[in-house]
Amino acid sequence: MSREQERAVVQVSMAELSPLMIACLDEGKDVLLTVTGNSMGIFLRHQRDRVVLKKPTDPTTLQPGDVPLYRRDNGQLVLHRIVERDDGVKRRLYGEREPLSTMHSSGSLTYTMLGDAQTQREPNIRPEQILAVATAFVRKGKRWDCSSTAYRRRSLRWHKLMPLRAPIVRIWHLLHGVKNRLKALLKK
Repeated sequence: MSREQERAVVQVSMAELSPLMIACLDEGKDVLLTVTGNSMGIFLRHQRDRVVLKKPTDPTTLQPGDVPLYRRDNGQLVLHRIVERDDGVKRRLYGEREPLSTMHSSGSLTYTMLGDAQTQREPNIRPEQILAVATAFVRKGKRWDCSSTAYRRRSLRWHKLMPLRAPIVRIWHLLHGVKNRLKALLKK
């Protein structure tokens, strides 16, 4: 990287960036964010892929399969897939066809989240924690609309492999590491 390029790069933490991002979302603007972290690894690669975020009209209408950006109780921002929606009366899991229309009057709606490269679910995420929802992903330069049938089918197939997810992710990381080592050797 040249000195000019180094000067053009500004590194900002998510804590510093989030107020600007939330202000843009509140103004009705879409936000294009580069993915950091590996929790969505099978579908989204760290520092390569990007996500288009939009403020949801009503976070209580999100359904399993949607991918929201939410704030954990500790303040951390996370982008994971909804795998369960529970309104206190009826639970809906990812892959069930009949959507729940709105929150039950008890006001106890919660979501359970799961990163696509993870096996540990994160329950009890409240609608007020949801800041945005992904409307599209840009992966390897190709745009995937989150509402497209192809994208929904692909993510649902991956979700159904949950019992095999841990070994599949380990193999995927191993193969990816071998590929990178081979590329490095070929460059020499």
